Amino acid sequence: MKKLLLSALGLLALTLAGCSNNALTTNKTDYHPTALTAVIKGDAKTKTVHYRINNGATQTVNVKSGTYFFQVPASTKTQTVKVSAGTTHKTVTVHRVKALGNYRKLAAKYNQMTIASHLPAKVQKQLQAAQKNQAATQKKLTALAKTNPTAATAAAQKQQAKMATAKKQAKDELLPTSTSAGVKNLVATKDVTIRGNVQNGQLMGLALITPTKQMKTTAGKKQFGTTFALLGTSLDAKPKYVIKKFEKVLKDAKKKSTSTTTKTIYSNGVRFNTGFSTDHLYIYMTK
Repeated sequence: MKKLLLSALGLLALTLAGCSNNALTTNKTDYHPTALTAVIKGDAKTKTVHYRINNGATQTVNVKSGTYFFQVPASTKTQTVKVSAGTTHKTVTVHRVKALGNYRKLAAKYNQMTIASHLPAKVQKQLQAAQKNQAATQKKLTALAKTNPTAATAAAQKQQAKMATAKKQAKDELLPTSTSAGVKNLVATKDVTIRGNVQNGQLMGLALITPTKQMKTTAGKKQFGTTFALLGTSLDAKPKYVIKKFEKVLKDAKKKSTSTTTKTIYSNGVRFNTGFSTDHLYIYMTK
C-alpha cells in the first residue's frame, strides 16, 4: 500500500510538472525583428500573459483560444523579454538591428524635399539647377545685391512667398520634427500612411501603407509614387531602381492568388520589403 501511494504521488507530481511546463510556451527563444518589430508568439493556459522588456514596465496581453502574441519594437540594442503566465516564466531575446539613421536629420531632409515637390515645376528646376551650381548661384546673388539691392530683395521675398505657399500645401504630408519613442503613425492621409519606429532618437524602420483602392486612382498613384520616391531619396537609396523593381513585384502579385506574398528589394544598404493584404499595400524600409 505504501509503495502504491508513493507511486501515485510520484505520478501526480510528474503530471503537475507537465502541466506547469505546458502552461506557457514561446515559439522561439531568439527573435530577429522583421519590418518594425519582432513578434513574440506562444501558447498559454491563462487568460492573460504579462511581459517586461529590459526590466521595464509590465505589460499585459490577452490569450485567445490558448494563444497569445505581442510585438517588441526593433532597437539598436539587444533586448531581454521576460514573459509570465501565472507562476510560469520564460525569457526570450530580441536581437539588435541597424538603424536607418538619425530621425531628426532624416525627417528634415524628407520634409525639405516634400515642400519642394509642391513648388511649380519651373521653380523646382531652378532650385535643382541652383543646387548643382551653388558657387555660381551664390556669386550671382551677391553681385545682384550689390548692383541692384531692390531687385535682390524683391527676388528673395518672392522666393520666400513661394516656399511658404508650398509648405502650407504640404503640411499634412510632413514628418514631425521630433517624436517620442515607439511605433506610431507619423503621417496619415487618405492616400498614404507613414509609420515609423523611433528608438533613442534613431529611426529603426519605416512603413509606407496605402489602400489598394487609392492605387486605382490617378491622384492616389501619384501621391504614393511621390512619397515612395522621397522616402527612398531621404534614405540615400536609388528610387528609380526600387520603383522599377517594385512595378515587377506588383505585376507578379496580380498573377498570383495569394495576397500576402512578401518580396524584398535592396538598394544601397536599405531593404524594401513589400507585402499585400486584401485592402492595403505595405512597403517596409529597414537596414
